[in-house]
Amino acid sequence: MDINRKGCLAEYHFATECIKRGIDVSFPLLDSSIYDCIIDFNGRLLKIQVKSSSKLPRGNRKSVQVPFHGKYPKDKVDYFAIYVDLYKGFFIFPNDGIQQAIRLSTDNKHSKYYNNFNFN
Repeated sequence: MDINRKGCLAEYHFATECIKRGIDVSFPLLDSSIYDCIIDFNGRLLKIQVKSSSKLPRGNRKSVQVPFHGKYPKDKVDYFAIYVDLYKGFFIFPNDGIQQAIRLSTDNKHSKYYNNFNFN
């Protein structure tokens, strides 16, 4: 599967998971938007950048490093939702405006973001 199809699949998978949880989802009409969707969480509209990774851990690590290609200012993207094939789930975390890469695992400091659809 090419990277564009994989990205689209991750976006729709994220939307489906939100809908299952009663979270409304909207998509921009243009694919040039910096965010991939907007969710309505408890009356707050949040801009979400969805990514996916099929990478495997390197060496004896249990985590997967996911690079961010491009800059995502905090006023343009509120949260990232990264689907990691290895864990069959999303890591959902707020944008701090400075991410260049993140190391994701279900047993490191970022494990609290694993399938965390509570946008507080």
